[in-house]
Amino acid sequence: MERNEKTRALLAAFGCALAYLLAGKALTAVLPQVPEEAARMWAFVHRCAAAPIVEELVFRGAIQQLARPLGERQAVALQAVLFAVQHRGPAGMAYALVCGLVLGTIRSRTGSVWPGMLLHTLNNLLVFAAG
Repeated sequence: MERNEKTRALLAAFGCALAYLLAGKALTAVLPQVPEEAARMWAFVHRCAAAPIVEELVFRGAIQQLARPLGERQAVALQAVLFAVQHRGPAGMAYALVCGLVLGTIRSRTGSVWPGMLLHTLNNLLVFAAG
C-alpha cells in the first residue's frame, strides 16, 4: 500500500473527528438554555438516543471506514482512541477506549453499525439510570 494512501486515511479520520468535536461545540453555543424542569429529559434524550446514534455513525461508521487503508485492526484502534479522546477525564477516556475497541470490533465483524448503536444505547441507558 502506498504511503500517501495511509497519510490520506489518517488525515481524513482526524478531520472527521475534529469536525464532530467542533460541531458539538457549535451546537452547544447556539442551542437555547434548557429550563431546569426539562433538563433531565433533555439529558436522557441526548445521552441515550442522540449520542449513541451519532457517535456510532461518526466513529464506527465514517472514521473506521476512512481508516481502513491502514488495516482493519489499526482502523478499529484509531477510531477507539479518537472516541476516547472526546470523552472527559481519565476514567471516562479509559472506559470509552475499551467501549470503542469492543464496538469497533463488532462493526468490523458484522459490517454494520446497528449492533453497536444498540449496545451503545443500552450502555448509556444503564449509566444514565445509575446516575
